Amino acid sequence: MITIDDLRKELELIKDKPKFQKMLDFASILTSFFEQENIKPIVVGGLSVEIYTRNDYTTHDIDFVSSGWDRFDQVLREIGFTKTEREWYHTEAELAIEVPDNYLDGDYDRVIELHLPNSRKLYVIGIEDIIIHRLEGIFHSNPEDDVDYEWAMRMFLIHKDDNIDLDYLINEAKRTKTYQIIEKWLELG
Repeated sequence: MITIDDLRKELELIKDKPKFQKMLDFASILTSFFEQENIKPIVVGGLSVEIYTRNDYTTHDIDFVSSGWDRFDQVLREIGFTKTEREWYHTEAELAIEVPDNYLDGDYDRVIELHLPNSRKLYVIGIEDIIIHRLEGIFHSNPEDDVDYEWAMRMFLIHKDDNIDLDYLINEAKRTKTYQIIEKWLELG
């Protein structure tokens, strides 16, 4: 069983690690802690992009979609995080955590379970859904000029031959009115 003291100790152990490794390690112990309470945090946002781009993208925080917002607030404050407007921040560990929603805007069946070298795991939004989310955030007359377009395209190109469900991606792109972007990528081969 993982306790509040274990979370504090983990923060101390990881505070000097490289940012990406620190975020993965802390997100995984937090996931293990909350799973004991039947809360399943799912990594979304920038950290999921960083995972899918194999650390090419860099984010400053850990975004989770999860139930139990009040419990997150209680636990994070108890282990030394300070609540700001949108996120909790731990000054010494230089970690920021946000829980922007309790509902995943995507398919729960496509959430991946990522096993880490520290023998823990993370739940991460599916690749198709994070690509669509990035495209939805930039949809305007010149989407290619937006940095989120570039990262969505990179994720697509990195994973198109291994684990993207193209039928699902195309259907979601049509549903969200981002298909003309995906269509261009498909034409590239």
